[in-house]
This record gives sequence, C-alpha cells and structure tokens, in this order.
Amino acid sequence: MKTEIKTLLVPVDFTEKSNNAVTMAVHMAGRHEARIILFHHFSNYYIIDRTGKQAVGTDTVQENFALAEKGLREMKHSAEKQNPLLKVDSVIGNSTMIDSLNECIVSENVDLVVAGTSGKQRIREFFLGSASYEILTGAHCSVLLVPENCHTYDFEKILVPVRVTEHLHDKMVLSQTIARKNNAKISLLGVCKEEDADRIKAAYDALWETLSKGIIEYSTSFLLTKDKALQISRFSKIDHADIIILNYHDENNWKSLFSENFFKQVINLTDIPLFFMKDTAGIKNTIAGENKVNNNAGFDITLPNPG
Repeated sequence: MKTEIKTLLVPVDFTEKSNNAVTMAVHMAGRHEARIILFHHFSNYYIIDRTGKQAVGTDTVQENFALAEKGLREMKHSAEKQNPLLKVDSVIGNSTMIDSLNECIVSENVDLVVAGTSGKQRIREFFLGSASYEILTGAHCSVLLVPENCHTYDFEKILVPVRVTEHLHDKMVLSQTIARKNNAKISLLGVCKEEDADRIKAAYDALWETLSKGIIEYSTSFLLTKDKALQISRFSKIDHADIIILNYHDENNWKSLFSENFFKQVINLTDIPLFFMKDTAGIKNTIAGENKVNNNAGFDITLPNPG
C-alpha cells in the first residue's frame, strides 16, 4: 500500500468546488514535493444509426473541447504562479469518467485523487450518486474529499480514527508522513461498538505504542458507540481537526439508497477534508480477476454520467 504522496490527480470541472480542490492540491504538493495532474472528463455523446456510432453535434463537441483545453491551461498557469517549483500536467479523458480517471491513475502512477465535493448528499444525489461519491468508490487509489466551503489547507491537527483493524500499520505510517510534512499533531481515536471493544482496543493500543516511540506530538481517546460516523464527526469538531484519515472500509455497505452507509454518513456530517486510504494492491488483484472473467465481453453502452 502506498504511504508516500508523490503524484496528485485533481478532477476539475471548472466549478468552485473543483477550483478549491486544486488549491488544496497546490498546498499539499508543495509540502510533499509532489507532481499535480489536472484531469478533466470530457463527454462525447453518441447515437447509433445504420452507419454506426455517430457523434451528436460534432461542432459543439469540438468547441467545448477547445474551451476545456483553454481552461486547463489557465488553471495550470495559476497553480504554477502560486508555486513556481511545482510540476503541473493536464489530461483530458473522453471515455466514461471513472474509466478515464483510472486509466490516468494507472499510467501516471497516481498516489492520491484530490476531489472537490459540495459536502451534503441531497436527495437527487442520494439516488443517482454524486460525482465525488462516484470518484470515491470507483478510483483505483486513495481519495481525499475536499468540501467546497473548506479553506484551511494546512493540516495542523490530524484525526486518525481506529474503527476497523484492516491495514492499520500502513494507515499509521501515512498519518505520520502527513504529520511530519505539516508539523502537525495526531489525535488517535478508538471508536467501536461495545461488542467489538476487545478487538479494536488491542489494535488501538498497538498504534498508541507506535506513536509513543516517535517524535510526533499526539493525543489519545477511546469511545464506545454504535454510531461511529456521528461520533467521529463530533470529535473532529471538539478536537478542531483539519483532516480525518480513514480506512476505505465501508461498514453497512448494503445501505445504499434508503439508509446511509458509513461513507455517506461521515461525508454528510463533517465539513473538513476526508482522506480515504485504499489498498491499491488489493484493487490490482481484484481488477486482474475481473479481467480474466470479462475478457470476452462484447458490450458497448454509452450513457451520460449522472451527478
């Protein structure tokens, strides 16, 4: 699992929330000496007729493509103006958003996607899915969700919840890396249901011991609760956290429409950046297995992307 941040990919649609994500990426890239890739998804719409697949409104498509290129050049120039030492590239993808995004993640060895989000999942997004939530669940690397109204770009207080036991060592290494780059304090928060207390407490104690041997300032707390997302959110406000680092482990993932899963709950309840750390090795193994199963698939369906 990647615990260094050397290449950031920022999906941009020229809205305020994606502009804010670019600003966050510029600050992070400066601290981590990382490269930035500005990614824009450009949709071509097609109809199928007797002559084959034909683009709808070719002149309009070309005009919009040119405008996207111009917007990316201006955004690149603005980022480099903020930090002349930055290396900033741009990519335009024109297959489905997630496929284009993942092609770039793989080809450019991206460590982290920095995506802007409006924060709250409104009822339409609850059913169709927002673009930021689609990026979170579909990207083949870790994802940082940056709320549109968040304008704190330094991470002086880093909240590290311990709610599951998967990949905790990697999570602590990543948290310490970010803390060193920001000269930050780590708040370690154990949070679990009463029936899971022994298992989570053992993992929490192991991380506590690791922190105690280092030079990074830290604090520790432990909460018993059935509503982990709510308590993590409340604690982040009390602790004045600037970022929350979470394992990409979706509790109650069957709750997709009429009830909120953990991801949607924590997104709706917080207003600071959320770093979802993904197991990239596990993702690669899953993709390889899917390719073996689907390598004879011959379907090609082109639909607009919701959200």
